[in-house]
Amino acid sequence: MPDYLPLCASRQDLLPPVCRACAWWQIPGGGRECTVAAGEKRRQWMIAVESTWGSPGLLLERTEASARPASASSGMPEDPDDPGGSSADLTAAASIHYAPAAAVPRLRSLPFAPPERGSVLLFCLRSEENRAGPQARRILHKALGQLKDRGAQEVYAFAGLVGSPEDNERCEFFSLHFLESNGFQPVRDNGDIYLMRADLRGLLSLISQVETAVRRVLRNDPSPSPAAWTHRGT
Repeated sequence: MPDYLPLCASRQDLLPPVCRACAWWQIPGGGRECTVAAGEKRRQWMIAVESTWGSPGLLLERTEASARPASASSGMPEDPDDPGGSSADLTAAASIHYAPAAAVPRLRSLPFAPPERGSVLLFCLRSEENRAGPQARRILHKALGQLKDRGAQEVYAFAGLVGSPEDNERCEFFSLHFLESNGFQPVRDNGDIYLMRADLRGLLSLISQVETAVRRVLRNDPSPSPAAWTHRGT
């Protein structure tokens, strides 16, 4: 079974170096710079969010079966202190960030922001697989479930049309197709950036039903009853 861990400041060393030194969402403007100063801003931001709200993200811990050498193509730079990719400095297999929208400084620089007070923003999905693959989907669904357990009812995310869903180097925004295929709906857009919304009150039960149906097909199990696809409350 996958092992998920809360992403907190003390676990940032499990992220790839390019993530640890990036603070694109944690500052109100500027480009995407990976520097020591940006990494410190990011760390301080995480500590502040943890102290008032809780862990601002989720990690999928790499298992031995998914571990691979640093020379493998992952879209991530090698750690200069450990070019061989030793087991002592393995990065997480996947990660995703989330925080109260009001606590994300970058929103002040974007064309629009989530309209609801107390809403949660998802951002910075990174995966060893492509960013639309099963691994990315699993950590997204796990994050949505944990956010619902923490009382969130609506979650927002930004999607863009730049690059391909497999481009791990463009992690500022999600793929529009990826979010739409996982239950998010567009709220507004400016032609380049899309604000997407998911209502957790009905989405998670639907995701569970779809995944159960897929498992039944893969195992050649009997088809589920049509009643299994009924939305709660509809």
